Amino acid sequence: MHLRRVRLQFIIFFLCFVVCLSKPALSQFKFTQIVVKGNTTTDVKTIKSISGLKRNISLSAVDLNVALKNLYKSNLFENVEVTPKGQTVTIKVIENKRIRRLVFEGNKKIEDKELFPLIKSKERQPFSRSQVVKDSRIISDFYRFKSRYSARVEPKIIDREKGYVDLVFEINEGNILQITQIDFVGNKNFSDRRLRDVIKSRKAGLFASFFTNDNYSEDNQEADKFLLEKFYKDHGFPDAKVIASLGGLKDGRGSAFLTYSIYEGPRIRIGKVSIESLIKGVPSSIYKNSVVVSKGDNFNFSKIQETLDNIKKVSVSNGYPFLIGKVDKVRKFREQEIDLLFKVKEGPRLFVEQIEVSGNTHTRDNVIRREFQVEEGDAFDPSMLKRSEEKLQSLGYFESVKVNVRQGSNSQNAIVDIDVKEAPTGALSLGLGYSTDTDVSAQFSFSESNFRGSGQGIRLSVSASKDRKSVGLGFKERGFLGRDVLVSMDIDYTDSKPRSTGYTANLLAVKPAIGFNLSSDTRVNIIYKIENIDVTAVGTSEVLKQDLGKSTRSAIDLAFRFDKRDSIILPTKGYMIKFGSEIAGIGGDEQFVKSEASGKIYKGIYGNNIILSTELEGGVLTMGKGYSKIVDRFQLGGRSFRGFKYSGIGPRELSGGSFTIPLGGEKYAMARFAASFPLGLPRELGLFGSIFAETGALWDLKTDPNVPGLANKIALKDRSLRTSIGFAMNWETPIGPLQFNWSRPQKYLDADSLEYFSLNLATRF
Repeated sequence: MHLRRVRLQFIIFFLCFVVCLSKPALSQFKFTQIVVKGNTTTDVKTIKSISGLKRNISLSAVDLNVALKNLYKSNLFENVEVTPKGQTVTIKVIENKRIRRLVFEGNKKIEDKELFPLIKSKERQPFSRSQVVKDSRIISDFYRFKSRYSARVEPKIIDREKGYVDLVFEINEGNILQITQIDFVGNKNFSDRRLRDVIKSRKAGLFASFFTNDNYSEDNQEADKFLLEKFYKDHGFPDAKVIASLGGLKDGRGSAFLTYSIYEGPRIRIGKVSIESLIKGVPSSIYKNSVVVSKGDNFNFSKIQETLDNIKKVSVSNGYPFLIGKVDKVRKFREQEIDLLFKVKEGPRLFVEQIEVSGNTHTRDNVIRREFQVEEGDAFDPSMLKRSEEKLQSLGYFESVKVNVRQGSNSQNAIVDIDVKEAPTGALSLGLGYSTDTDVSAQFSFSESNFRGSGQGIRLSVSASKDRKSVGLGFKERGFLGRDVLVSMDIDYTDSKPRSTGYTANLLAVKPAIGFNLSSDTRVNIIYKIENIDVTAVGTSEVLKQDLGKSTRSAIDLAFRFDKRDSIILPTKGYMIKFGSEIAGIGGDEQFVKSEASGKIYKGIYGNNIILSTELEGGVLTMGKGYSKIVDRFQLGGRSFRGFKYSGIGPRELSGGSFTIPLGGEKYAMARFAASFPLGLPRELGLFGSIFAETGALWDLKTDPNVPGLANKIALKDRSLRTSIGFAMNWETPIGPLQFNWSRPQKYLDADSLEYFSLNLATRF
């Protein structure tokens, strides 16, 4: 019995083995003919090509199934059958109809041009029901991205003759879902109000219809979590984490709420701080000024990162482009401290393989590339990329500049993508001013800073008032001979007739110039000036009679700028030093040296929400031949000294016992202090305020001693400080930046001309 059972099992196993061996052979087909049926618009060769089937090649059932899937994936066919019979395989298709017309209906807030690129269904392309379903979902998701969570999209298909359909997406846009409540849970060290200032999301308010940050957005929630954690880590809480964020509907689904649950953790201070170089021959001493954290400070992630960035900058400037900083943190739980050891080590040898530019529909590629401080083949330096991005943004050619980095052909190469969005570069400028004596001034100018996308600038300015008329023409080329060299030519004509002096003069000036960088932080500009001056009248002034007549001057103006700000657009720290000297006497009738110098320091506090700045400025005019003219002397007031009218302080001429005519001075000094801050309004308004305090003096004026009594006619030649305080408001409007200044002079003389309010406007087109 047992033997019979074994024999039976062996027979079953053998039969199964034979079937398995013969199955592949039985499922192989070899066709001599492929027949296509049912097609009316699609070419037979195209259908065969899409299927992937070939004649006289052995094919299996799997191959036939793949061919079926390929034909369906093409979206050309509504139904497909692949049938083998004898030596022939038949492909029978029912073609999809084509879309004759595709429209959106009901969309008022989002234009068609925004929706068309999102979907794959296109006019004159095959119609696919499955694709229409996907497109409807894509449109709905886009409306959700725009905070319209109640939007509904319903596709309508209208059959037309000759195999065509009209496709209509009917859209009910619904209302924007706005945030009316933002709460925080777990925050003990910072109030809800303080944390609301940190995040991107905002509660809907008075200006809700104009802005988007008060619209409910899942993307903004993620940004809020990042900003909250960064805020805590910059204020002494390295363990802080947003452990949950919840968004939901309230008020009958008409508005939304946000709740963030926060784990703060303990406040940690910085203990021992040290820096060490791990590279032989590179001393740690060159990095000593890179460290911006100190023992006893609250833990600050941003300052630690800033120190690492500084180490990289110092490495590059000293010829070590691949040296980077790394920080080791040693936690001392009992003391609630973290020791920091910054190490200088060799980083990955990463090079810039390629720079790709996109989005520039007007500006030429070479104009963008020449502003970049990084070239293809250079060592990769993130700080240089940031600086280059800011340089491009500061040109004024682009609304936005985005620089992204991706891996190149291998791990040691990087590709830098520069994506720009063009901005209007033509400008109409209008300046308006109002002073206490009701004087109104205005200026009009036209300029194009990116002529034909070449980076060249042209200028035409015309100004007219009761006191002054002028016309100016200018041209500049930022990339002369393909290098970072600026050349320019300006021609200006001015006819001055100030009522306060009776001074009438014509000035024609021709000024060619060249500018170039000595280093990434240092720039030099050289201007040659040749000017013809004709003073035809000085009114009743005895002092200004020495200006009468024609004269020609030939001068070289040298300007030096050293810029160590962290940003050239919105600086929050660093400093900038400027020095300039105009030397006249290289030909012409006059000899003098006119020098000016200034320095400005920036410091951000409270998370850079408040920017403090301090500026010192001064100048000296030294005559080598003859005596100075009013057109050469320094003038203070207006924008240079808020609270005082232009030429409102300094030496004046005595006439009839009163101070009548402002003469300008040969020396001046100014100090300015300011604190700029947001006004608490939605950031999209572009409104920022600042309080300022300014103090300065304008003094000294030498006259011809051979003219009897002339020196006695000049008063206020001594150094006398004036001061003013005030409030300024800057508003970035759609037509351009507006600046309002309200000033209150604190220390002044009765002879000074005061100005309590001024307004400046510029508009772009």
